[in-house]
Amino acid sequence: MPDQTNIVSVVAEPAAPARTPARRSAMSYAIGWSNILVLILLLVIATILSPHFLSVRNLLNVLRGSSMVGIVSIGMTFVILNRGIDLSVGSIVGVSAALMAGFASDTPVAWILLPLVAGVVLGAVNGWMITGLRLQPFIATLGMMIFARGLVYIYTNGSTIVPEDPTDAFSFLGSGYIGMIPTPVILFALVAIGAALVLGRTIFGREVYAVGANEEAARLAGIRVQRNRVLVYVISGLLAAIAGIVLTSRLSVADPNGGNLFELDAIAAVLIGGTTFDGGRGGVGGTIIGVLILAFLSNLLNLMGVSPYSQMLLKGVIIVAAVVVSELRNR
Repeated sequence: MPDQTNIVSVVAEPAAPARTPARRSAMSYAIGWSNILVLILLLVIATILSPHFLSVRNLLNVLRGSSMVGIVSIGMTFVILNRGIDLSVGSIVGVSAALMAGFASDTPVAWILLPLVAGVVLGAVNGWMITGLRLQPFIATLGMMIFARGLVYIYTNGSTIVPEDPTDAFSFLGSGYIGMIPTPVILFALVAIGAALVLGRTIFGREVYAVGANEEAARLAGIRVQRNRVLVYVISGLLAAIAGIVLTSRLSVADPNGGNLFELDAIAAVLIGGTTFDGGRGGVGGTIIGVLILAFLSNLLNLMGVSPYSQMLLKGVIIVAAVVVSELRNR
């Protein structure tokens, strides 16, 4: 005979409210596509508030202005996917920009090759400190950020460098056009396409995800973790150097503070795009969306006359919100 007490207790116990599959699916869909939804909402609001926002001239100017941070953000995507951080990219941009301006009177090989070599070397040093000296990425790249900025101040003597007799090729990289598209936008697109192919179609790209997701499992699988990590920081340094070249080419001068805070904008773009500090999740497509969100938001606020200081407050809120959404997405 069944236990009456147990039967009564089961019947009397209220059932926990269950979330319906439709509701759960809708919430998951909204969280998963939150960055795209935010971008679409931002475009709609900007179009309503400013009649000049959707003009071709304004959109091209926004894309050209964001291309340098975008290139740096692609490199930061590699680093964060690998469960790292690179705080030195802004200073590497400054080193590259200063070298390009200083060698502007020489052949293009000099004012292009030297900045690129500097970015690769500084990125490799970051990787060596992290893998060889076993430093935390935050500490290693923080030290490089200060060191590289010091190099800029020493090289420029704390003053602006104005290139002597720059050639048309010198200005073309930052201020030129191919058809009606600004050259920096095309460079950003080429870098993004190349990075997406590397991450999605090569063994190295799959190893970047594997090391970021679980370093020990990647090592047991035969992946050379240290080499992979060094290469990731080399890529970050190289792309930061390319951004510095574009920056000097566009402004026709090199400021000792050039590239300042680029690292924060790049980290914000990567996080808004859905790549998380846990590593192994995200990609270039999300980073592009994050760059566009920041660029269009900044442009809209400028058109509305919002002060840069208030924009910094809003950017901080956006970064925190992006991290919260990323955590929800992972759950």
